[in-house]
Amino acid sequence: MVSSSPMLLGQYRPLDSFLHRLDVRSKLVPVLLVMVLGLLTDSLFFYIFSLVVLISGLAFSGVSVAAIGRSFKPIMILVAITFAYHIIFTGQDGEPLVELFGFTITELNLSRAAFFSTRLLLFVSVVFLVTLTSSPSELAEALARILRPLERIGIPADDLGLVLFIAIRFIPILTQEFQAIRDAQVIRGVDFSGSLVNRVRRIVTVIIPVLVAAIARADELALAMEARGYRSGRCRTFYTHVRFDQSAWVFALGSSLLLGLAFYITGR
Repeated sequence: MVSSSPMLLGQYRPLDSFLHRLDVRSKLVPVLLVMVLGLLTDSLFFYIFSLVVLISGLAFSGVSVAAIGRSFKPIMILVAITFAYHIIFTGQDGEPLVELFGFTITELNLSRAAFFSTRLLLFVSVVFLVTLTSSPSELAEALARILRPLERIGIPADDLGLVLFIAIRFIPILTQEFQAIRDAQVIRGVDFSGSLVNRVRRIVTVIIPVLVAAIARADELALAMEARGYRSGRCRTFYTHVRFDQSAWVFALGSSLLLGLAFYITGR
């Protein structure tokens, strides 16, 4: 049976909410602050608090619980691998708690596994605050606006914004291409089940056609841009006119103060 295309990791959800209407730059402030403070603290409570606030904010923005769950599902696999790695290979000198499958799990094992798994979950999922509530064009224009002052030293801000926009737009296209090729091979009798080695071998037969299709699409896009007169390094205007208004300032400063307070309290 041919499967339908799933929602992608952190794919934009077009809704009308406070977070959706905010300037993208104001949403980047708490994202960067969480990542910086997360590297400076060893408090698991800071990670849990930030994660709860993040998910609550997304839920109140109108993004459905099902959409949030689908975005978190691939991340949970990576988190589980990280948790298992630290359970097995770190903290063997701690106090033993239980023996499982021949491995002795210590208190230090468990604390480090929980700490690093939660850190990974927070760092990856905090980006959802931006990607689920901001369109690719808004993200690209926000990056170009942020990098505009660096054009004086030769950094092409507009070109980098365009690269980001194209990369984001290509993700669903390549995903659909991958799904279509995989479904076509399933119809022809290719079996993607079985052992992990067998699955990897079958997936390679899908990845190569996808890469070929991606190169062909990139070549067509380059020709289309050249035919329309696109030239790198030219001064360009923005399609949308946004400004860092009062609500953006309130969100950026409020979220920064909240994260700073949580960092101070949990650090103590």
